[in-house]
Amino acid sequence: MSNKKEWMYKKLNRLVKLCKATEPEKPNNNTHLFMPTTIDAYDMLVDVEDYYNDMSPVQIREIMIKANKIWKFRKKVYNGEIDWNWQSQLDGELEAMILQGSVINAIKHYRKEIEKETGNIPSLREGKDYVDKIRTTMGK
Repeated sequence: MSNKKEWMYKKLNRLVKLCKATEPEKPNNNTHLFMPTTIDAYDMLVDVEDYYNDMSPVQIREIMIKANKIWKFRKKVYNGEIDWNWQSQLDGELEAMILQGSVINAIKHYRKEIEKETGNIPSLREGKDYVDKIRTTMGK
């Protein structure tokens, strides 16, 4: 493993561990078994492990930016600054919008709520990716 790949892999492995530590203990009707950000962190870890040598600098940078956003959010959960209750409620609201066929509104709602809770505005791509992951878990 190259030094850069190993360095990035170690950082992403730390992120996956943080995600595991901050997952809700018991899923209920409003949460997923694995939260979408945990799935994203794991996917990035596997991508770096399997495809790092084929990645462009832009792809590597995108992974780093996405990982930083997840890290910042999960650290707030870990430090008790954010409670998972709002995340669970948000996921339930998004699922209801998806069931009504309002995917675009779900993306807008996700971005607005994340900004309100974290102070960061997710990009349209991040909003779409999050809503798409929920759609996938719903089988839609």
